[in-house]
Amino acid sequence: IESYSSKRTLQKLALMVIAHKSTSEEIGFLRKVFKRYDTDKSGAISLDEFKQCLSKYGFNEDYMEVLFVGTDLDGTGSIKYTEFLAATIEITGLVTEDRLAEAFDRLDSDDSGFISFKNLRDILGDDVPSEYVDQVLAEAAQTGQKKVSYQEFLAMWKDELEERKLEGTRGIKKALDGLEESDDDM
Repeated sequence: IESYSSKRTLQKLALMVIAHKSTSEEIGFLRKVFKRYDTDKSGAISLDEFKQCLSKYGFNEDYMEVLFVGTDLDGTGSIKYTEFLAATIEITGLVTEDRLAEAFDRLDSDDSGFISFKNLRDILGDDVPSEYVDQVLAEAAQTGQKKVSYQEFLAMWKDELEERKLEGTRGIKKALDGLEESDDDM
């Protein structure tokens, strides 16, 4: 949740798409965690419920509020299941370049090769202020245009994707080192 709260809005939308397209087998344990946070069984996590769950980890009140606001993507004052999934899905390892490509394709609903104002309006609905949609695009667009290319979209994720590749390489190296050690024992 800490990592999610500091992400750009377009990244959060992409994580929501990935969460929505994930199977119940892939994200089932996150549902259990959500139910643990949603103590009043309302289907959404209130700020009080959020603070109650996170307080045992030593976070201060102000920081928990920052995390909450950063997770409450639609600004309703509660965290819905889809927002919670988007905020926690990265721990499952499901955020891969292939999944990001699928998310980009979903966000680029007219297949123009860009995520545009119209695309975001279609996804977010007419109730979302135009200024908000403009802000989402401005956060992500590197060229100053009011649209985001696939390359710009991937650039937002570059560091995280590279870190995952390094973690995978480290895991392979550990496995190989372990095999070498067991060979030496023979």
